[in-house]
Amino acid sequence: MIFAVCIASGGFVFGFDSAFWRDIQKFPVPQHRFDGAGKNRKALKLYFEGEKLDGKPTEVFAYYCTPAILRGGGVDKNLPAVVCVHGGGGQAFAEWVELWASRGYAAIAIDWRGNGPDPRYPNITPEMRKKLSPYALGQRKHLENGGIEHTPQTVSLADGKAEKRAWAYFAVGAVVRAHSLIRSFPEVDANKTAVTGISWGGFLTCLTSGVDRRFKAAVPVYGCGFIYDKTDVFNWDEYTGAKTPTLKRWIELFDPSKSLEIETVPMLFVNSPTDPYYPLTMWTKSAKLAKKSQALLISDLKHGHSQGWGVPEIEAFIASKIGGKPFPKIGAISRSANIVKCQVGKAQKAELFFTDCNGAKSSQYKWESVPMKIENGCARAELPANARKFYITATDANGNRVSTF
Repeated sequence: MIFAVCIASGGFVFGFDSAFWRDIQKFPVPQHRFDGAGKNRKALKLYFEGEKLDGKPTEVFAYYCTPAILRGGGVDKNLPAVVCVHGGGGQAFAEWVELWASRGYAAIAIDWRGNGPDPRYPNITPEMRKKLSPYALGQRKHLENGGIEHTPQTVSLADGKAEKRAWAYFAVGAVVRAHSLIRSFPEVDANKTAVTGISWGGFLTCLTSGVDRRFKAAVPVYGCGFIYDKTDVFNWDEYTGAKTPTLKRWIELFDPSKSLEIETVPMLFVNSPTDPYYPLTMWTKSAKLAKKSQALLISDLKHGHSQGWGVPEIEAFIASKIGGKPFPKIGAISRSANIVKCQVGKAQKAELFFTDCNGAKSSQYKWESVPMKIENGCARAELPANARKFYITATDANGNRVSTF
């Protein structure tokens, strides 16, 4: 049985609360200031005004880079632009925007935790290394007016906080304001912008794309909606406020499943079939909800920032939506007895990935692959006898991959 069957979600029937996001959807260009280049980097440090907290503006830190900044001189014109949204434990990454600048884009990477560029522990001792994890030691210092930090308590509504004091409201606001800001820069073509995020940043990419439909493309990596679903790999209950009266309201406001229902931005969902945080059960449902979605499953993709942003199809997909080469497409799977078929267009290669589901958790499943024969744009293969779940990935002449879901 193919895993990509759409499963009904928990019985919640309410829709996306667009009125809640009305202030953010005014799309103001925030006040901002540059503060030179980062340490040993070309990317520029940037601060801009975030959403108000208790009536006072917050501040968001970011890195910004363009091809001219990367070169150290010259003038940029009509650049496409991308907003980069980090994951949990991450920060605004200078190397991420420099990567995009090397491809010919303007790029802004925000810190949605309210942190700045300075390390929280500037003088790490051997004793600290014994007591604190690498995750803790790598944290950035919170800005004096940095707004809401990201914790299970600030994400959930279970403590009775005002809905506009929840982390996701400020994080979405930061992504949208970063988008408005980069669109306002003279070197940027405001009609050629995209957003991509890693893990929690993928979650935010899905959620924000329903709020801000000015993006021409969106690429969530790992992160998706339906995180309130019970899974066998990670328990999200602390973040969603499960088993509390606030859960339904949290889903309505903050789970990307509601945003994806009204999604109009073309999206490429990227993940591993063994991801330890966003399993295929919730990821597949999310991809099916978005009206203009494609997918890419990479069997050996590890969960991490550099691993996530290093997938070449992210840029290829975004480029295809702003005037570049077409991105490959793949049809639905058909099956007759033990023969599996799929339309793959002009693909040069197709593979059938499968697992016997042997493992205590889906993150421990071993995925194998067999080549498929392509004739007249249709890929065909015999399904191995031990296959319990499977998907197909096709590769075009440019080396870009796309998968069924």
